[in-house]
Amino acid sequence: MPEDSVSSAPARLPEITRTDAAAALVTSHYVGTPERQRALADTTIAEWRGSPPPDGFLSLTCFLSGDGETVLAYAQWTSVETHRRFAAAAPSPAGIDLRDPVRYRLYRSAAEGGGDQPPGCVITATFDVDGPERQRYITDALLDAAARIGPLPGALSSHFHHSLDGSRVLNYAEWSDLDAHDAAADNADLDEVYRISSETPGVRPTRGRMYLPHAHLIR
Repeated sequence: MPEDSVSSAPARLPEITRTDAAAALVTSHYVGTPERQRALADTTIAEWRGSPPPDGFLSLTCFLSGDGETVLAYAQWTSVETHRRFAAAAPSPAGIDLRDPVRYRLYRSAAEGGGDQPPGCVITATFDVDGPERQRYITDALLDAAARIGPLPGALSSHFHHSLDGSRVLNYAEWSDLDAHDAAADNADLDEVYRISSETPGVRPTRGRMYLPHAHLIR
């Protein structure tokens, strides 16, 4: 593939742990209906596919929430600096505005023992936190608790991202399907995880969502 082109693949998930991706840029948009979800995601992908990729761009995935309300854009770049140069020069887009996302770096990932089973959905969980120390604490505590519990049926991987400003944690978790996630949510073994999430000082959980990949671009 030429360096100045991108290829598209519908319903493909990004490779979260790729070694050349030093920055994850995440944007979510409430649109209200499934029709508007698809229209916004398709417009965004078409606009990026129709132009040479900017320096530092690696991939872009548009997800649709299962409730039909929200579009999530997850973009990977080689660095925050290359994205900032793009954002400073890019014109206003027709689709999702990727110039001012939440800027994250991947902090820790954990495989949950799903083997080669392909992910069927992504569950996001986000936290508002009081600084970098709280980012590290809540992530390490949740992963340590999950390790003590052991693998849950259908849980494939968890990828904890920390926002660069120290204010947020995003857990991007891959599951075999929504039924497996919902069954796990009723598992009493997860009481410790819920307690850590809700009772840790300086950490405030916000609404999570289930997403399905809609379209993917990769350099």
